[in-house]
Amino acid sequence: MNLKYEALKVIREQVGDRGIGLTTTVAALTEKYETSIEQLVEALESEFGVELSEELVVDAETVGDLCALVARADE
Repeated sequence: MNLKYEALKVIREQVGDRGIGLTTTVAALTEKYETSIEQLVEALESEFGVELSEELVVDAETVGDLCALVARADE
């Protein structure tokens, strides 16, 4: 499985909803679930041993954008 989908799996586990997809917006995640973008980023950084820059995270609009950041940070 590629890193982008591994990151998606971590996000799904973090919020407890397998229905979350790459097109789910970050705003919808933080509104619907009791989680913050900071918690998601911390979980992703911890799981994959990467550091995601705040400037890039702020620009992420979808879960797919966050997952792509993880994949690029690991390269």
